[in-house]
Formats: sequence, C-alpha cells, structure tokens
Amino acid sequence: MHFSMVRTIFTKDLRDAIRDARVLVAILVPLGIGIFYSFIFDDGDPTTPTATVVYAAADQTVLPDALRNAIGDVVRVELRQVGSAAEVEAEVRGEDADVGFVVPAGFDAALGAGERPALTVSLPDDPMIGAQYVAGAFEPAVRSMAGQEFPVDIQQSTAVQAVEDESVFERLGLRTYMILVSILFLTAMIAMLVVPVILAEEAEKKTLDALVLVASYADVIVGKALVGVAYIAVSVGIMLALTTLSIAEIPMFIAAIFVTAVTLIGLGLIMAGFFKNANQLNTWSGVFLIPVIGPAFVVGAEFGGVTDAVLLALPSSQAMRLITDAASGESIFGGSWLSFLVIAAWGAAAYAVVSWQLSRRQA
Repeated sequence: MHFSMVRTIFTKDLRDAIRDARVLVAILVPLGIGIFYSFIFDDGDPTTPTATVVYAAADQTVLPDALRNAIGDVVRVELRQVGSAAEVEAEVRGEDADVGFVVPAGFDAALGAGERPALTVSLPDDPMIGAQYVAGAFEPAVRSMAGQEFPVDIQQSTAVQAVEDESVFERLGLRTYMILVSILFLTAMIAMLVVPVILAEEAEKKTLDALVLVASYADVIVGKALVGVAYIAVSVGIMLALTTLSIAEIPMFIAAIFVTAVTLIGLGLIMAGFFKNANQLNTWSGVFLIPVIGPAFVVGAEFGGVTDAVLLALPSSQAMRLITDAASGESIFGGSWLSFLVIAAWGAAAYAVVSWQLSRRQA
C-alpha cells in the first residue's frame, strides 16, 4: 500500500464530495432527525419522591433536622411547623400533609437521659412512597439524637430486571435511545450512500478504471474508506454536540462507531459495484438501508427462535448494542467482545468482495 497514493485519493474524494448536493442531503437528513428527536422526546427519568411533613412541638427540638439528615436526598421533604397536635391531625386527615408528628415537651432532654419518650406519627390511610420513606426515617433520626449507632448495617440493593423484562426505553430513556438510532442512521447514510456515490460516479466516468491502473486495490479501498470515516467522525461529533447527549464510556463508543463505520463502508462499496451510475444508486439505496437501519429499532425485543438469531447476526444490531451500553455506562446487553467480532467478520467479508470487484474491473 502506498500512503502518498492513499492521501491523494482521500483528499480528492473529500473535496469532491463536499460539492455534491446528494452528499449534503445524506448528512443533513439524519442530523436533522437526531436533533428533532432530542427536542420532542423525553428520557422520562424518574422524579424524586416528595413529601409534605407537618409537626407540632411543645418546646425546641432538633428532631426535624435529624429527620432531614436521615432522609438525605432520597425524598424531597417540605417541613412545616403548626401550632398543635390537633392541627397536625387535621392536616394529615385533610390530605394537606403526607406525614405529621407531635413532639412532646422535654423530648430531646429525655432522649439524652436514656429515657424512651413517646412520639406520635400520623400517616394517611394510603401513604405515598415518599410518606412511607419519611415514616421509616424516624427511627434512625431518633437514634442519632440519642447518640446511638443503628444496630444493623443495612446494605440496600435494587434488583435489576433483565433487558427482556424491562424495555431498553425504560433503562436508557426514549430520547437517548432515539438519538443513538439517529447516530447509527447517520453512519449508515454516509457509509452506504455518500461513499458509494463517489465510487459509482468514478465508475460511470471511467476514471475508476484509470485509477486501478496506477494504484493498488488496497490504495483505492483505503482511500475511499477514509473519506467515509472522516465524514462520519465529524457528523457524529456534530450530532452529539447539538443534542448534548452524554456518553458514559467514550472509548467504547468511539471504537464501536469506528468499527461499524468501516464495515458499513465496505458494504456500501459492494453496493456501488452493482449499479452503472449514481442515479441508479440513489434510486435503490433506500432498499439497501432498510435492513441496516431497521434492526436498530428492535434491539432489546425478544422475538425468539430464528428471528433473534438473524438479528444477532447483523452488524447494525450488534452496533446498536455496543453504543447503547457505551452511552449508558451499564451492561444492558453485555457481550461486547461478541458484538465487535460479528461486526469485524462482516467487515472482513465485505472488503474481500470489494477487492474481488476491483480485480475483475482491472482484468
């Protein structure tokens, strides 16, 4: 491979592609879709539970502060003091408050002396989750006031549902998921429309025949592929900037986009060899894009049997799995090594076919 020849092919195609309106459309359409999705969809992040708490105290007490500390940031609490126990009961009964408590006279001093003073806590018949959490926080709050350690070190964990039971939309958020689909769409549009258009036009104008006479197959393939990779890198960067999408694992995301881009460019170059001119390519490119983009919308769904096996064998399905895990920072799908292997296998096969196509042209 001759790097000077690769650089010449790369710079020429990069410059020529910018002037082509079809190239701009192929880039701007998915960019616009991604930005549109970022505005109309919401990730639906769960909001912090809230609770209105009223209390009455016969004298000064630090229990409200101790209660706030025990609750922390788990529940957003509004604490409000009223004049009497009757008012506390009325507020809770009238659903103006979620929790109410009455602190008797000398409560703090009794705790400090090791006594067990009474504390009245009022809850509605059907307390919300915020009220339930506040009610459970009284014991650690009172223990902290009495200078006692909590007798048990409780380690709370959340049982995460498998992706088959909980949709990827719920795990990742609809907005984030649709932007990731748009990124994959953008990658596919450039790889399977922009780069093939360049190759198809050269074949139509017979400049490709002259090119393979002075450059090796590797020079031509690498030069064309680098054009697509450059456009994809810039376009994905613009998409992330405009949508302000945060990626948790950037190295994995970059690796996934790169491997996917290289593979899809190889498939795009094969597709270009089937058409006599760029107009035919534009007409039929949508048909070829459907099996590439379609699987991204159903990643995470469980169809079972042959359908699942087919989806897992497609490079776009595996690419969506990789960028989903990278964006979330969680192993929603896992098996990243297998995803990279499937995509790389498709890429190796694609470039082998492209080399064969070019060798036939030279022959």
